[in-house]
Amino acid sequence: MGDAGHPVVESGPAGLPSQNPTQSFWQTSHPNPITHHRSSPSLPPRASIVVIGTGISGTFATHELLNSHKDVNNILVLEARTTCSAATGRNGGHCRPLIHSQRAGIIDFEMRNYRAVKALATQNGVNCDFREVPGGGCLGFWNRVYFDEAKAAISSNLRQDSSETTTTKQNEMVRVVEDAEELKALGLTGGVVGALVQDQYAASLSPYKLIISMWNGMLTEFANRVNLQTETPVTKITKTAGTGGGGGSGGWIIHTRRGDVLADQVILATNGYTSHLLPEFEQCITPVQAQMSALIPPPESPYSKTLIPMSYGFEGVGSQDRVMSDYLVQNPILDHEDKNPVVGRGGHLMFGGGRHVARGNGVGVSDDAYVDADAEIYLRGLPARLSLVGSQSETQAQPELLDIAASWTGILGHSADGHPWVGGVPGLEGLFVCAGYAGHGMTNAGLCGRHVARLVASSQRGEDWRQVQDNEVEMGERGEDAGVPKEYVITTERMDAFAVMGKRTP
Repeated sequence: MGDAGHPVVESGPAGLPSQNPTQSFWQTSHPNPITHHRSSPSLPPRASIVVIGTGISGTFATHELLNSHKDVNNILVLEARTTCSAATGRNGGHCRPLIHSQRAGIIDFEMRNYRAVKALATQNGVNCDFREVPGGGCLGFWNRVYFDEAKAAISSNLRQDSSETTTTKQNEMVRVVEDAEELKALGLTGGVVGALVQDQYAASLSPYKLIISMWNGMLTEFANRVNLQTETPVTKITKTAGTGGGGGSGGWIIHTRRGDVLADQVILATNGYTSHLLPEFEQCITPVQAQMSALIPPPESPYSKTLIPMSYGFEGVGSQDRVMSDYLVQNPILDHEDKNPVVGRGGHLMFGGGRHVARGNGVGVSDDAYVDADAEIYLRGLPARLSLVGSQSETQAQPELLDIAASWTGILGHSADGHPWVGGVPGLEGLFVCAGYAGHGMTNAGLCGRHVARLVASSQRGEDWRQVQDNEVEMGERGEDAGVPKEYVITTERMDAFAVMGKRTP
C-alpha cells in the first residue's frame, strides 16, 4: 500500500521520479518481461531520436515512428524506472472524453483519442480489459454553483461553435439530470445536486496492460530500429554546437548515470516531471501528487457479482475547487480465483481523487513514494457518494468505509492554462515536448504523442516541422483526422504569459 504520510509541498522544478514508488495495482497484478527490459547491455553512444518516457505519450510516439515512418531508424527510448511506471501505469483506467466542458474542436480531438485507444485495445487480441460501459458516464455535482456553470458551458459551446459538427450532437450526447428520483436511480447519494450523463464514449481499461502489449509488439517486430532502456533516469539534457543530423542545427547530449548519448532530436514525454529537464516549463507544468485506490465491494453489494452500470465522476465534494474531482470505474469480475492474489476474483472499484483533503492538495509534489492517510480514508468512504447496496437492498445500511486492496499515488502534470503542451520548444531546435494533461491524459495523450512523432519524422527528413504542425492544426480545425487543437501548440507567447504571471495554483 505504500507508507502513509503528508507531503511537504515543494517549490522549483520537479524532481526525478522516485526510485521507490508506491506499488500500483496495475503493475503488481500484471507481472511481465517488458517491465525491466533493456534491448542492449549498455547505452548506444548516439541515436537519431531519443524518446524520454514510456507512458501513453512516449509509447504512442514511438509506435507512430516505427509503424508509419519506415525511413526513421535508430530510436532510443529511455525510462527512469520500469516500463510504464509513471502516470499512465498509475491512473484508474477511466477513459471518457469531456464532451460538456470544451469547445467543439477539442471535443472532437478527445473523441478521436477515445476511438484510437479503443481500436488499439480491441485489435490483434490485445487483452487490456477494455470495456465500453453500457450505461455510459455519469458526472455528479455536490456544488450548485459548479453544476450551474457546467450546464451553462453546454449552452455556451452550442452557441459559439454552432457551425461545427460536434455541437450538433453535443446536446444529444450529454443530458442534464436534476430530478431527485433520477439522481437516486443513478446511485448518487450524500446531497448530490445534479448530474450530467453521457450515454456514449465511456470505457474502462488497464492502461498498463495496453502499453505493455504495445511494447511487446514493437520490440518483437522492430528490434533492429528501436532500443528500449528501462531504469535509466535522464539527469540533464544539454545542447551541443555543430551540425546535427536530420536537418537540424546541432544536437542534444542526453546525460544519464549509465553514460551520455548524443541525439539529433529529443521527445520529452515526461508529463509532471518535465521541468526537471526543462526548467523553462516550471511555470507551465506543475507536478501534482494524486491518489488511487482499489476498493473491495462489500459482499452484500450486488456489485460484488455484477459491475456498476456506469463510470462515475464526482465534482464539488467538500472543499474541492473547480479543477479537483474524483472518478470511479470497476475492474472485470472473474468467474474464478486468479493465481495472482492481488487480482483474486477481480471486481475492484478503482476510485481515485481525494486531493482536496491531502496536505497542500498535492501541489508541487513530484514524489509518488507514499500515500496520504487522509486521502486514503476519504477514498474508502466511497459509499458517502454512491449507493453500493442496490435498489433491492435499500433497507440495508451502507458501509461507512470499504476494505482496500491497494493504495498508491502518481504524479500529474497540471497545465497552467488547462491545456496540454505539445510540439517543438521555441528556441531549442530539435527538442519536442508532449506533456501537461492535468489528469486527463487517456483522451489526449495518445494522439498528442503521434502528432509530435510526425513533427520529428518530418524534421529527420529535412522538412519544416513547423509547417507540418500548422497544416495539421488547420486540418484538425476543419474536423479532419489530424493534428492537435490550436490551444495545445507550444508558442513563445504562451510560455511567456506564465513566466510573467507566475504559476497558477492547480
